Amino acid sequence: MAAIHTLNARGNVMLSVLREYFSWTDARTFREIRRFHSDLLDILNAKGIDYDLLRTALTPQQTKQEVAFLFDEERCDNAVIPGVECADALFKLLDRNTTHSILGGDLIDDKDEIARKLLSEAAVVAKDLNLRHPCFCYVLYVNNLSCKAVNTIHDGLKAHGAYLGYVPCTYASLAKTFISMSLVNLAIKHKTVVILGHEDDRPNTEDYNLHLHDYTVLGLNLKSIQPSYFSTFLAYKIERMFLEKSDDDLEIALRSMSSEAAPLADFTVLIEEAKFSKNLQTKKLGKLERAGVAQLTKADLEEAIRRKLRSNYLYNMEWIDERTHQLSKFNIMLEFPRVGGFPERLLVSLEYKPAEKVLRLLTAC
Repeated sequence: MAAIHTLNARGNVMLSVLREYFSWTDARTFREIRRFHSDLLDILNAKGIDYDLLRTALTPQQTKQEVAFLFDEERCDNAVIPGVECADALFKLLDRNTTHSILGGDLIDDKDEIARKLLSEAAVVAKDLNLRHPCFCYVLYVNNLSCKAVNTIHDGLKAHGAYLGYVPCTYASLAKTFISMSLVNLAIKHKTVVILGHEDDRPNTEDYNLHLHDYTVLGLNLKSIQPSYFSTFLAYKIERMFLEKSDDDLEIALRSMSSEAAPLADFTVLIEEAKFSKNLQTKKLGKLERAGVAQLTKADLEEAIRRKLRSNYLYNMEWIDERTHQLSKFNIMLEFPRVGGFPERLLVSLEYKPAEKVLRLLTAC
């Protein structure tokens, strides 16, 4: 079965509600999610969109950047719909050959107690951060950007009167978590195609722009699908510094790759000795050395994986059903701080074995 790059039950409660209301078993939940995803693939194929080519917009990328661009809505020329003006300025600077998820929204800080401090510590300032109130700060969040693209967009936006600067959001931080709480998924830009959500009562055979921003003027081809599909499978989830052991998002993700499920908090992480010594301590030693954790033991890495699972974000969920073997697996991204440099990231693939309550390391790169 096709891998599910991302599954959003964090900002979309549909699957969680259906599961609870109809008392779906784990097996039924698995079948319904897989059928729902299969329908999505058929819809995208009919529109000439290859789902696999959207993966870089739907999952974190080790070598690419994520950035939150900041605008003061009160400095926009368009006082009625300033977000449209900001989006237009951004889209004009995106490379026509690249793929990104774009999220947007105003900062939420009713008592004006959090945003200014976090932004002042994290932002790369273009003009200033002199907002009358954080609620007037419009954010456009873009993933899968090269360092060159970030600089190009930043320099290009400086000419816009409302542009304030940007917050680097590639690595975990309080500022990234805070910003992510107020954003919604606007669109996926896949080269010269922009993919949006449209009304659920509009058939998926149609393409319709619910946004006030005219993408076609920029030479982009518009494609749209019902939001039940878009918000479930095409919504990029910004990783947050959560501490919960579980939530609906994690529970649904687990049931998307297995007809049997168990709480991850009860699982043991297993790294086979041969895999650790032959892979991580030889082939991947450079990564560990750059992270300053070359002396990382097998037990240390197992604990790092356990801690990461508490952030409640799994992606590339896959159920392999072959005549020779069956396998449920998913990916997570580990992050190791480095003194004097950016954190080192390690992409880990884990086999999910609910009957044994074991997560077995498959690869780390």
